[in-house]
Amino acid sequence: MPGTMITMPLARREELEAGYHVLWFDAPEPIEAQAGQFAMVRAADWGSTPLLPRPMSLLTAGREPSVLIKVVGEGTRLMGGAAVGNPYTFLAPLGTPWRVPEPNEETLLVAGGVGVAPLIYLARELRGAGLARERIHVLYGGRTVRDLPLSEQLDELGRLRVTTEDGSRGTEGRVTLVVAEELERRRADGIATRVYTCGPHGMMAAVAKLAADHGFPCEASLEAPMGCGYGVCLGCAVSKSEGGYLYCCVDGPCVDAATIDWTGRVF
Repeated sequence: MPGTMITMPLARREELEAGYHVLWFDAPEPIEAQAGQFAMVRAADWGSTPLLPRPMSLLTAGREPSVLIKVVGEGTRLMGGAAVGNPYTFLAPLGTPWRVPEPNEETLLVAGGVGVAPLIYLARELRGAGLARERIHVLYGGRTVRDLPLSEQLDELGRLRVTTEDGSRGTEGRVTLVVAEELERRRADGIATRVYTCGPHGMMAAVAKLAADHGFPCEASLEAPMGCGYGVCLGCAVSKSEGGYLYCCVDGPCVDAATIDWTGRVF
């Protein structure tokens, strides 16, 4: 089994807007993880409902690992109301991390909703490796201004531009419209760029197509239902563009977006 099973208490929980929460845990030993990897998370007091742990992208690792959640179902509802001190089990780190950009490449990060978590981790790693803020470009989209959690962290780490569908912050419209403009400019100016994206399926599918159409490499962090997190249950199969399937937990979650059949199995 990859990763390590650790039991740790909830150290603190911050409630953001629109059902978003950040949860930090007190690890007895540091979790050594790379940007893009994830954890299988379950509270010790859940009993038989919900039965399975929840896959969560790591926002931070180390002695105080953290995750960003949005309350959408029973598991996240319980996490969103958890009290400090509640014990949780973590199986981490799991999955394939983001690939680092080539030395000549700038980075374009495209985020939506809770998909921002692994991209914040990536931006933090890139800055720590010496990449200047000016070479980390971030496009972050939400339905409203309330759907842009942790945008202030992205603004500190890179050059941020936000969009909202209702125009309550930044450019009005979907983030993919801005992605198209940005990639066209970069192609015209000959700027070597690697695209990274995480968010809703439709957004990632559109970003993947735009990157391919403009000749830029693109990586996507996939989301799929999974029961184990390490390739045994085979519940997280994702259709590949060349036929067959890959498994989100071991082949991903971070994959070359060109290898995914975005019209196939929806996750």
